[in-house]
Amino acid sequence: MKPATFKSFLSLLKKSEPPIGLLSAAVTVSIIQALAALMIPWFLKSLIDNFSVDRLTPGLITLFIVIFIVQMISNAFSIYWLHIAGQRIVANLRTMLWKHLLALPIPFYDETKSGELVSRLNNDATTLQQLLSEQLVRLLTSIVSIVGAITILFFLDWQMTLVMVIAVPITLLIIIPLVRKLHQISRETQKELAGLSGFFAEMLGEVRLIKSQATEEYEMDRGQTRIENLYGFGVKEGKVQAILLPVFNVALTSMLIIIISFGAYRVATNQITAGELVAFSLYLFQIMTPLVTMTEFVSKLQKARGATERISELLEEQPETDGTRQVERPFAAVHFNQLSFGYDDTTLLHDVTFSLPRGQTTAIVGPSGSGKSTLFALLERFYQPTAGQIELGPHAINEFELASWRNSIGYVAQDSPVLSGTIRDNLLYGLTGEVTEQQIREAAEMANADEFIRSFAQGYETEIGERGVKLSGGQRQRIAIARALLRDPELLLLDEATSSLDSESERVVQEALERLMEGRTTFVIAHRLATVRHADQIVVLEQGRVSGIGTHDALVASNVLYNKLVTQQFIGQTETTRGSNR
Repeated sequence: MKPATFKSFLSLLKKSEPPIGLLSAAVTVSIIQALAALMIPWFLKSLIDNFSVDRLTPGLITLFIVIFIVQMISNAFSIYWLHIAGQRIVANLRTMLWKHLLALPIPFYDETKSGELVSRLNNDATTLQQLLSEQLVRLLTSIVSIVGAITILFFLDWQMTLVMVIAVPITLLIIIPLVRKLHQISRETQKELAGLSGFFAEMLGEVRLIKSQATEEYEMDRGQTRIENLYGFGVKEGKVQAILLPVFNVALTSMLIIIISFGAYRVATNQITAGELVAFSLYLFQIMTPLVTMTEFVSKLQKARGATERISELLEEQPETDGTRQVERPFAAVHFNQLSFGYDDTTLLHDVTFSLPRGQTTAIVGPSGSGKSTLFALLERFYQPTAGQIELGPHAINEFELASWRNSIGYVAQDSPVLSGTIRDNLLYGLTGEVTEQQIREAAEMANADEFIRSFAQGYETEIGERGVKLSGGQRQRIAIARALLRDPELLLLDEATSSLDSESERVVQEALERLMEGRTTFVIAHRLATVRHADQIVVLEQGRVSGIGTHDALVASNVLYNKLVTQQFIGQTETTRGSNR
């Protein structure tokens, strides 16, 4: 991606829909504040050149005070309004980013760490906020002050002004290389900060693994290494800042001394008046201070350029492709038609063809890595096939709206994910229609979840903690089943939801699953013999290819792999049963 320019920064701001009215008001009062400030040196010039006690009338003093008050009030309003506008722009930008992130396909998240994305939403957006809320108002005021002051200075004494105008480019030639170096360091710092955020997010998310493996010292060392790297970039940035600001201040001070000395000479030779020199000096200060402010703005802008690059790069990522057709109920049969899929150069599925008959249960079996879970991901449209397609009746599933398609699917995994919040929040998660209290209770009862939910002091309002840490595996599974029941899906995907549970939890969850499967098109990844025995049809997947389709008895007789899997599982289950009877 090309480095961000000021034009791309402005383009990003335009996308964030800035409040034009508020910005216009802030600019207007900033101009008023700058013009009021420009009046004060001219007022003093007239007072000094024609000073007398009689001239200090109440009206003149009142006018002087009014100018100061106008300057103060307009400055306050400009700061406040621009701060509000900056906050609104960044809020809109974060909303736009969040919406875009939610629309990105799963392959993007396979390649990108979640912590880095959080850094984009927080750190990069905050960098832009600081520029907009704190620096932009100063820049606007500075531009008006500089243009106004230079115009008046040329009117006062064009020779002294010409000396000053020549000195400014010389100062800039010294500063620009330092500013460019600062931009490079800022980009590297933001990149390292995003990596550190990603590392922290990943490690804190897997803190139980760290503690169970006693790797605290190892992760401490890894974290400290990253922290020290970021510290190194901060030191580099501090060095450039330490050179940039003093050099700029020395250059400005030198220019100020030269110009005032030249002005003193012109007063001594009666080429200008003392009042003109005082006014010139004050206008000079009104130029110098904004120049320092503009230098700070350029420094912040370099950081904002880096943030702009990364945010723009995110926004250029293509979202999921959506269809236009609505899913009609009841479902027709689902067909896998010569389906192939792979990651990079590795093909996982080869010319897969079979159907999921309406209202029947299809189990898919095969060794680990044969592509079973990949078929589920393709059904959910998390990935796009490299060849062939999945069809609902006569239509490819890509023709349907994503929301309409996914709302027709219920998925219960081995480790059903839940979100922090209450049990009720998780039961209703993703549901769009109105759900009554009776429907919630009935779904929980059918999922064998109502009893354990009521055993909690807060019942359905019980907070379950991050990732549902306050619930057992079986309880999380039953909440997932109840949620699927409330969803009333046409197509049910089960990733052997009882395989990791103890025998009692398995029995309770299996009863709930049987209620959920009644009358639905069900596709099951099967790991246990009991599951496949009850399936209407079984698909055997071997190294990404369908090697057999049929009933249990037919495949035992005709398919070598299936026969082997059944035999191994039957022996394992027999030994387990014998062990439990001893």
